[in-house]
Amino acid sequence: MSRQRRPLRRALNGVLLLDKPKGLTSHEAMIEVRSRFNADKAGHTGTLDPLATGLLPICFGQATKLSAHLLDARKRYRAEVKLGASTRTGDSEGDVLQRSDPSGLKLLQLQDAARACTGLIQQVPPMYSAIKRDGTRLYELAREGVEVEREPREVEIHALSVVSFEGDVAVLDVTCSKGTYIRTLAEDWAAKLGQVAHLAGLRRLAVGHYGAELPAVVVTLDAIHDASDLTSLDRHLLPSRSAVLHWPQVMVTCAQSAQMDLGMIVELACPAHPGWVAIEREDGAFMGLGEVLPDGRLQPRRWFGPDGA
Repeated sequence: MSRQRRPLRRALNGVLLLDKPKGLTSHEAMIEVRSRFNADKAGHTGTLDPLATGLLPICFGQATKLSAHLLDARKRYRAEVKLGASTRTGDSEGDVLQRSDPSGLKLLQLQDAARACTGLIQQVPPMYSAIKRDGTRLYELAREGVEVEREPREVEIHALSVVSFEGDVAVLDVTCSKGTYIRTLAEDWAAKLGQVAHLAGLRRLAVGHYGAELPAVVVTLDAIHDASDLTSLDRHLLPSRSAVLHWPQVMVTCAQSAQMDLGMIVELACPAHPGWVAIEREDGAFMGLGEVLPDGRLQPRRWFGPDGA
């Protein structure tokens, strides 16, 4: 009996703005989306915990060369924080460790504490995180009851505000740098109030300019599963260049593009400031990322190749 061959995966380029549901890891969500789109290459752009929901850009094909820049981008979250109880995991799934009484808190106190948590701060990563220690994830050690010392890391809280406060639950709006642990931020914020707390819910609203300057039209997994065919699915894709629309742009000729296909540095017709830029070919094709050198020449960095994207 012959074995049925799996259909060849598609060479697909672009970015999907997925509304990740609760209960899936970012990797599981990406694998599911990649399978549904029958794409040959895909990657996500920043981990969301299984308990978190919201914006998870999925890059396909050539766009995966831009994913590192989305990983580095600032993020925005809506966090639901339950005051009065800390947990082993820092979220609602862990056993309660300590309790406090938040009944006397006023909104003004919460707002003052939020302002005290903005700017460059030091964060100690939680034990329930994916950081590795000697090849083992910290959360794996934590599940075995092992706790190890963690070095503080500098992160930046660009903005932190209290959206609402009712009973023992506060809703925070957070804009932060990459690498920020919102669970830890919630605990540190509560500590400034003389309280303990844990994260009861988390939704990501923006990644870089997706959801900020560029409105995020997010797509649910249900909508992806309900699509009748691949053509219907592809309508949800944004072009690869959407990831860097806010970058400085330069244009090259077709001849220069052919040289850059070989890794060559080219002369720019128009002066540009040194630094990384998005590159468009004169026929409108997006070619990738390059760096304008101090001498004004252009070097390819994240290059898409002859066909662009």
